Amino acid sequence: MKTSTRFSAGLRWAIPLLAGALVLGACSDGGSASTDSASSGEIVVVTPDQASNVVRDYGYTAGTDNQDVTNNIHAQLIRKPYVEEEGSDAQVQDFYNFEPYLAESYDVSPDKLVYTFKLRQGVLSQQGNELDADDVLWSFERKFATPGGGMAGYYKPMLTDPASQIQKIDDHTVSFTVAKAGYGLTLLANLAENIGSIYDSDYLIENSTPEDPYAVQWGAEDMMRGNFGYGAYMLESVTPGQEIVMKANPNFVFGEPAVKRMIRRVVADPATRANMVTRGDADIALALRSSDQATLEQNDAVTVPTTTSNQYLLYSMNTTTAPFDDVRVRQAMAYAIPYDKIMSDVFSERAYKYNHVLDDKAPNWDGSDLPQFEGDPERARQMLADAGMPDGFAFTLSVNNQLPAAQDTAIQIQSYAAEAGIDVTIAEVPAAQLNADTLAGKVQANLSIGASVTMTPPYSLQLLTQPGGGSNIALWNDPEFLALVDQGLDAGDALSPEAGEFWNAAELRMTEQAPYIFIARVRPSVALKAGIDGFVQRTDFRIDYSNLTFAQ
Repeated sequence: MKTSTRFSAGLRWAIPLLAGALVLGACSDGGSASTDSASSGEIVVVTPDQASNVVRDYGYTAGTDNQDVTNNIHAQLIRKPYVEEEGSDAQVQDFYNFEPYLAESYDVSPDKLVYTFKLRQGVLSQQGNELDADDVLWSFERKFATPGGGMAGYYKPMLTDPASQIQKIDDHTVSFTVAKAGYGLTLLANLAENIGSIYDSDYLIENSTPEDPYAVQWGAEDMMRGNFGYGAYMLESVTPGQEIVMKANPNFVFGEPAVKRMIRRVVADPATRANMVTRGDADIALALRSSDQATLEQNDAVTVPTTTSNQYLLYSMNTTTAPFDDVRVRQAMAYAIPYDKIMSDVFSERAYKYNHVLDDKAPNWDGSDLPQFEGDPERARQMLADAGMPDGFAFTLSVNNQLPAAQDTAIQIQSYAAEAGIDVTIAEVPAAQLNADTLAGKVQANLSIGASVTMTPPYSLQLLTQPGGGSNIALWNDPEFLALVDQGLDAGDALSPEAGEFWNAAELRMTEQAPYIFIARVRPSVALKAGIDGFVQRTDFRIDYSNLTFAQ
């Protein structure tokens, strides 16, 4: 006997994906937006870069356009519902519930180890082939057989052997089995993200070879071969370095969207992108600077979303070498940061102070014991004296040379920390080198902007803390913290009060030990022409164009 959940499951957690740095493209400001998007259904989107591939399993490609394009081509078994957020002018996602997408329902076994999905019937891919259970099984076989996509790492430990854990019940029913009830939330949320996308296996198998059995290399060779999903849009044309045109998928499971066609133009300069929306030459501008958004907020012809966000401004320290191997020094650094100045001078109040890792709206979250870090150089100086450094210390703060907000924040920290006797040298480093050097232990401290795709407790805690993990840029290994996370996973439902006690204790330990200092959350970096409704602040930062509508 199984208990039907109908997409309001009590077991929910997800694998967050770390947001990457922007790689700016180059193109002139050209063309104009449709004069009447509502009647034509056509919009112009200006983006700083251009998608280079839409084959997610081939490898993760950072960049604004890559994620926006790829995510709109694909669909998953379930998705996180869109909900109203009090005090904001747009919707956000519910992190802890799920609703039908390619599946029409799912059931959870009484022991909460088996998740059975009933697929919708009659759903067609962008190639016109009907969705069935074989597509689901083959999609996950492909994900795990393609090392470049990193899928095995994303799904571990919930899903390690698709061949034994995913079963076909009939042509329209599949089941997933996990080893622990505490893994259930992770599994569900993974399935609701881009890494859970289902592919048209008939189309891909037709184009496979013995050397390329999953048609991964074949697809990577030409973006126009990427229309193998069940999402709301498909590629119409690609002009390298200039624009990508996408058209609505007439077979989309929720019906053809109001936005019938989008022209995605590369415009490298953020000020130009902002101006194009103001002038009516573009309908949507992506990856804007906070200062430009602050100006646009005064313009009635433009909408700048004011929702909360899961994107964080993060200061990390190498905890394996002096001086940041001393927790007292790390704690002192937490008081040597001018939080309010950063909010106003760098982000024009488009960011808000947020000094911990967990979602403060999560069920059973309690942050009452968390330390409240404020900019206080005198306190920082005294803490350093107590740590045996009455004269302060010097270090190098490394930042991504393609993230102006991070560079500007570093300057603010440099100036303010000097009042505490801390001498900061700023090093601007290319993104790839910075990531490699940080994980190799060659960087003393790092300032970055990142995010978890989901904000559920277990993985939010683990994202930056897994020993040896690719996102543990502080190189932090704390047995007490890790034990608390393990106890939370063993407590069953990840959103239960019992598990919540361990998540809160783990967050307190992480915040007090301060391998990372969470400075702020940064609001959405987009602007839309007034009259375009339906924007949702998603945790993956892509726009769901199928949800957009035009005001009459």
